[in-house]
Amino acid sequence: MNKKTSIIAIFFCLFTISIFSQAAPNVSCTVKGLVLDSVSKESIPYVTISVSSAATPDVYLKRVASDAKGNFELVLNKTGDYMLSFESVGMKKYARNITIASDQKTMSLGKISMSAASKDLAGVTVTALKPLVKVDLDKISYDMKSDPEAQSSNTLDMLRKVPMVTVDGNDNIQLKGSTNFKIYVNGKASGMMTNNPSQVLKSIPASSIKSIEVITDPGAKYDAEGVGGIINIVMDHSLNGLTGTVRSSVNTRGGYNEGLYLSTKKGKFGLTANLNYNNQSQNGQTYDRNVTNFNSQSVKYIHQYANSDAEYRFYYGNLEASYEFDSLNLISLTVGGYNGGSKSVDHAGTNSMNALRDTISAFKQLTSSNNSWGGMDLSLDYQRTFKKPEQLLTISYKLSHTPDNTDNTSDLTGVLNYTSYNQHILYNASGDEHTFQVDYTEPFNKIHVIDVGVKYILRLNNSINNYYLQNVTTDAWEPMPNQPKNNFDQTQNILGAYASYTLKLKKISARAGLRYEQTWSNVIVTDTAFHVNFKNLVPSVTLDYKFNDANNLKLSYTQRISRPGIWYLNPFLDNSNPFSLSQGNPDLNPEINNSFSFDYSYITPKVTLNTSLFTSFTNNSIERVSKSLNDTVTYSTYKNIGKSQYTGLSLYGNWQPNQAVRINLNSNLAYMSMATNDGSGLNNKGFNYSVSLDGEFTLPSEIKLSGYGGYYSARINLQGQSSAFYYYGLSVSRDFLKKKLNVSLSARNPFPERKFYSGYLQTADYREDYTQSYKAQSFGLSVSYRFGELKDQIKKVSKTIENDDVKGGSQSGGGGQ
Repeated sequence: MNKKTSIIAIFFCLFTISIFSQAAPNVSCTVKGLVLDSVSKESIPYVTISVSSAATPDVYLKRVASDAKGNFELVLNKTGDYMLSFESVGMKKYARNITIASDQKTMSLGKISMSAASKDLAGVTVTALKPLVKVDLDKISYDMKSDPEAQSSNTLDMLRKVPMVTVDGNDNIQLKGSTNFKIYVNGKASGMMTNNPSQVLKSIPASSIKSIEVITDPGAKYDAEGVGGIINIVMDHSLNGLTGTVRSSVNTRGGYNEGLYLSTKKGKFGLTANLNYNNQSQNGQTYDRNVTNFNSQSVKYIHQYANSDAEYRFYYGNLEASYEFDSLNLISLTVGGYNGGSKSVDHAGTNSMNALRDTISAFKQLTSSNNSWGGMDLSLDYQRTFKKPEQLLTISYKLSHTPDNTDNTSDLTGVLNYTSYNQHILYNASGDEHTFQVDYTEPFNKIHVIDVGVKYILRLNNSINNYYLQNVTTDAWEPMPNQPKNNFDQTQNILGAYASYTLKLKKISARAGLRYEQTWSNVIVTDTAFHVNFKNLVPSVTLDYKFNDANNLKLSYTQRISRPGIWYLNPFLDNSNPFSLSQGNPDLNPEINNSFSFDYSYITPKVTLNTSLFTSFTNNSIERVSKSLNDTVTYSTYKNIGKSQYTGLSLYGNWQPNQAVRINLNSNLAYMSMATNDGSGLNNKGFNYSVSLDGEFTLPSEIKLSGYGGYYSARINLQGQSSAFYYYGLSVSRDFLKKKLNVSLSARNPFPERKFYSGYLQTADYREDYTQSYKAQSFGLSVSYRFGELKDQIKKVSKTIENDDVKGGSQSGGGGQ
C-alpha cells in the first residue's frame, strides 16, 4: 500500500471513530397515529407528515408518509417541542404541536382528522412524499430527491439503484441485460452520452438530478432507434434565489474531481449551470493474448502481451436558461459542452511459434496514444400551453457537434526474424447534426389524448485517416505504401412523423401509436460514392391495468430500429496491432427489433417491487465477425448477418422498513440464442444473469453507512464468451453545518488489489484467448458544500428534441446484446 493509500485509509478510520464517539441521542420516542377524512371517516393513504422544531416550523427535520391505510409511525431522537404537519392532495394542511419528554418511549396521537381543501387549488403548494419509484404508462421513474445518498454520490453510482439498470465493476451500463440503449439528458439525446456515458455520468453530481426515468417500451413519439430502451436523466430546475454546490474528491488511484453547480431564478428568468473536471489514472494494466492457428503448423501459435499506463481527463459544462413571457408561453435555451481525452503508453511484445512451440519470429512494440473527443450541444425550445389542461405545443431546434481524434505512434523493434519499423496513424472524425421538431398534444374530456409530431434531422459525418512510415534514412514520416486512405463522408437526411392515441380510465390505460421514418444517405468512401435509402413503419401498443394504488400490470409491444453509427460504418483500418486488424463496414443496414414485455409493479412507501418478463428478436442484427487473413494476421469487421432472440426476467426490489434502513435489489436472468443468416453456420446460445444489491443505513449521530455489490455471469457473443466478474464497495458519510457540508469516505473493491477479466473468440480458422488485469482497489474522500436558499421552481419546456436514432460504438451506445 503506497503512502497516499495509507494516509487516506488512516483518515478513513479516524473519521469513522470520531463520528461514532459523539454523544448518542438522549431519547428514542416512537410517535404513531391514524389519518382520517373528517367527513367520511375513511383513512387517507400516503399522507406526508413533516416534523420540525416548534421554534423553527419552516425547517423540516424529518419527513415520512403514512401507509395505504393511513397509519404512520416515526421516531424522534431528542427531547423538546415539535410541530407535525400533515399534507395530502385535495386536503387542507393540518398542524399539531407535541412535546417529547426525556423518559418518553412512545406517543399515540390517535386519529388525526383532515378536512377537504377548497376546490380552487391554484394557490396551494402540495409537497407529498412519494415512494422512490413511480410507474407510469410508458416509464418507471426513480426519485433522486427522495434518496439522501444522492447528496454525496455521482449519477453513475446512483444508477445502480434504478430499476432494470445495472452498472458493473468496470462502470459498464446495461438496461434489462442489454448494452443497446440510449441515454438522454432532460429528454434530449446528447453526443456526450454516445461514446463516453460513464465518464459523463461520473462528472454529474447526483444532487443536481431530479429523477432518472427508464423507458423500456418507447412509444411512437420517440425516434424508432434504441433497441433496449431509453434512460432519461432529468436535471433539477432553477429555483428562486440562488443555490449551489461546490464539490471535490480524490482517490488513491491518482484520480480527482472538482465541480460547481449553480441554480438561480429571478422573476421570470431562470438559470442553471454545472461545471466539472475529472481526472483518472489507470496504471499497471496488463493484457495477454494467445492465438492458435488451426490451418498451419509453421505458425501454429501467437503470443502477445502488453503493459499499459493511461491517464484520462474530462471537462464538462452545461448552461440552461428559461424565460416565461407569460403564464402560457415559455422559451428555454440549453448550451452544453464537453472535452475529454486520454494519454497512454503501452509496452508490448509478440512471439510467433511453430507446432513444437519453437519461436520463429518476435518483436517488441512501444505505442504512444493521444486520444481526444469532445462536443457541443445547443437546444432552443418554445412551449405554448393553453387554458385547456394538458393541451401543449412545442417547437424545438437542436445543434450538435462531436469531434473524435486519435494520434497513435508505434515503434516496432525486431527481436528475431522481424524487420523493425515505426508507424504513425492519424484518425480525425467529426459529426454535425441539425434537428427540427414540432409536437402537439390535444386532450379530450380528460380521457382521450392525441399526440402528433414531425421531425427532420440533417446529419453530416466525416473522417480522414492517414498512415505513415518513418524513413530510416531521413527520419521523415512518409505515407505508408499500399495503404488506402479510406476517407469517409456521409450526408444523412431523416424525416419522421408520428401519431398516438391514449385512453385514460380509472383503472385502465392504453396507448397505441404509429411512427413513419424515411432515411436518405449519401456516402463517399475515398473516391467511391453510393446511396442508401430506408423506409420504416414502426408500431407500438401499451396496455396498463391498475388494481389499486399499490398494484399495477402492464403489457406492451414495440418495434425498434438501430441505424449503424459512424463507429460501425467508418472503413478506417486500425492496424496499430499488426497481427490483429479491425475495420468498419459502410455497407451496413439498420437492425429491426420486435419486443414484447409483461410487467407487474407493487409500490408502497415501505416496499417497492417491479418485475418484467420480456422477449425480443432481431433477424438482421449487426455482429462483429472475425477471420484469419493468413498464418499470423486476424481481421475483424461488422456485418448484418445476425439472427438473435433474447428472453428474460428482470426483478427490482426496494425495502425501507423505517427511515434508517433502505435496501435495493436489481437482478436479471436471460437466455440468448444467436446465429447467422449468411450460411456460415455460426451460432451460440446460453444463459446470462446479473444481480446487484445495495443498502443504506442511518446510524446514531446521523451517520450514513452505504454498501453495494454485484455479480455478472459469463456473457456470450456470436463467436465466443467473456468471463464472469464481481464488484463491491462501501462508504460512510455525515452532514455538518446544518446539512450544508457533506463529508464522505469510500472504498471500492478494497480486496484484492487487482481484478482479472478473460474471454475467448473462436472461428473455423483460429481460436483466440485473452486475459486482462487492472488495479481495481480504490479509497476515496469527497467533500461537498451547499449554499443558498431554495424557493419556488421555474417552469421548463415539457417536450423537446430526443435524437435516439444511431447505433453508437460504445458500451452504452449500442454495442449489441
